[in-house]
Amino acid sequence: MEFGSLGLAVMALLHEAPMHPYEVVGHMRRRHLDQHIKLNFGSLYHTFDKLERQGLVEAREVNREGHRPERTVYRLTAEGRQRFAERLVRMLRQPDAVYSDFEAALAFLYRLPKEQVVDTLRQRADALDAEWVETGAQLGWLADNGLSRLSVVEMEFGQDRRQSQARWCRALAAEIESGELEWLAGWKGAPNLTGAADDSQEQGTEGGDIAVGGQVHVLEVETR
Repeated sequence: MEFGSLGLAVMALLHEAPMHPYEVVGHMRRRHLDQHIKLNFGSLYHTFDKLERQGLVEAREVNREGHRPERTVYRLTAEGRQRFAERLVRMLRQPDAVYSDFEAALAFLYRLPKEQVVDTLRQRADALDAEWVETGAQLGWLADNGLSRLSVVEMEFGQDRRQSQARWCRALAAEIESGELEWLAGWKGAPNLTGAADDSQEQGTEGGDIAVGGQVHVLEVETR
C-alpha cells in the first residue's frame, strides 16, 4: 500500500533520528513543511499507525514526562528505508494528479457575470503576490541564518508557481475584459444536460460527447 506526502515527511524525519509524533509536528512547522503538506494530529497518528502496520516504522521506546500522556518514539525499519527511497523517486518522477478547487471553479466561471470574473481573478492574483512577498521574506531569513538552498527548494517551487499563476490570472482577466476571449452564458447546446439526448432526437439532431479540458460537454449537430 502506498503512503502519501505526510507519510513521506514522517519517514524523512525518522531518517534523521527516532522521534515521537509531537517532535515530527515541531520539525515540520519549524521547516515550514506544513505549507506544502496538510498536517493535523488526527491524520498524523493515523499515518504512524499505517506505517507501523506495514512494517515501515516500529516503536523504539515509550516515554512519560511527569503527568503527561505516554509518548511512543518511533524509528524507521530497514524495509521502511528502502520503501521511502522508492516512493520518493516515484513522486519526483511522475506528474501528480492535482484536484484543485481553483481548477474546478475555472470549469464553471462562465456561469458568473464576466465583470465579476475579471475582478475575482485579479483579486486572486493580488493574493498570490502577497503570498510571494511573505514567503520571499521567509526564504531571506532562512538564508541569512545559514540554511542551505537545498533545504528550501520546495519553497522555491511554490514561489515560481505563485508567480506563474498570478501572471496567468491577470492575462485571462485582460482577455475577458477586452473581449478577446468570447464570453458565453453557458456552453452552446448544453444549457440542460439532463434532457439533451431526448431533445436532440425530437429536433432532428445527433447528440455527441466531447471532452474539453477534462470535462465532457454535450454537443448537438444538425443532421438536415
